[in-house]
Amino acid sequence: MALTTSHQVSGTHQPAYNDNLWVVQETSTGITSNYNFKFICDVKNSTDSLLTRLKVPLYFGSNNRGVFNIARVLESYVTQDWDYTDSAASGCSSSFFDYKLEFGYEYSTGTTSPITQTLAQTTVTGNTIWNAALAPSTFLNYDQGDYLMASGSTAGFLSNNVSKRIHRNQKDWLYALHDGTLHHLLVTFSDSSTVNINATTDDMVRFPIGSNISGGIPTGATSYTIRPEDSSNNLVGSAYTITIDERCSKYDAVDVFFLNRLGAVESFRFNKVRRDNFDIDRRNYRANPYTLDGQNYAYTNQSFNNSQYYTEAQQRITLNSDLITEAESVWLRELVMSPRVWIYDDALYTVNISDTEYEQRYHINDKAFNLRIEAELSFPDKVQRL
Repeated sequence: MALTTSHQVSGTHQPAYNDNLWVVQETSTGITSNYNFKFICDVKNSTDSLLTRLKVPLYFGSNNRGVFNIARVLESYVTQDWDYTDSAASGCSSSFFDYKLEFGYEYSTGTTSPITQTLAQTTVTGNTIWNAALAPSTFLNYDQGDYLMASGSTAGFLSNNVSKRIHRNQKDWLYALHDGTLHHLLVTFSDSSTVNINATTDDMVRFPIGSNISGGIPTGATSYTIRPEDSSNNLVGSAYTITIDERCSKYDAVDVFFLNRLGAVESFRFNKVRRDNFDIDRRNYRANPYTLDGQNYAYTNQSFNNSQYYTEAQQRITLNSDLITEAESVWLRELVMSPRVWIYDDALYTVNISDTEYEQRYHINDKAFNLRIEAELSFPDKVQRL
């Protein structure tokens, strides 16, 4: 009698919003052939508290195996971490979650016999999810070494934009997933000045690397390279390059911040034509315009007959960017699809992108192109109900 498990996602760190599959097998068919047989999976947190108990029957066509998908259970325990006012590295404790699994089974010896449970026959520890949602084709070839920084690794920061350009006064962040070896970032500016940004010990950490970088961007710098290093200054992942975008615009700039597919918040600037429209929803009722004044029952030109009792306006903001590259066009699809988007327009506001389609642009088709999006403020504007 032996209960074995096989995890269908490699490594100890898995993306939370993709399938998290476990195949469990009981080698003794004498057990699995019992009435009402089901495998049991107890999903627990790192302090051994039970989150939920899952049960599955034998997989169709098999006499000793079952399949658990625990992704929907675990994804409820991660959200996102971001703070517009960041000035130093911060841990992202809401973006990852450590879990433990205990596998067992239950059965009865007869159709009406009581159920017997055998729990915790096999225990699995040391696994972590983080708030990523990989594209299906990317997840097929998932390798945590592409995302988890460690000694000798070439893992990248949590961005699908392999390098970026930002404006000198634009806030931005880089997030890193690491196994504890990431100690600091070494930032080297094109004017040869440097700055170190110390990491936290959290599995996931975010670093302000735009205008909010420690000490600010030097006036003479036109680009800078960011190296993730351990305490001995050895590289523990891939370096990242940022170029200063010096293009000017006569229009006011609006910075958009969005949760990307890898669980990090990034920024992009829209600094071309902006238009604001308001969809107004009015609801009216027929009021009695007459008033009784002594023996006089009449209405006047100031009476309301068709009376408005509810008014709500939904602000729609159309934003246009400067020209973008093919690589940026691929990356910015994540902005349009993102479930969490903010804009900075004298203050920080939550918005929802209302575009229902997105064209990925290529220079072979279009010599030059930009990005246009439409965003709705999360809160509608309401006036008096009379």
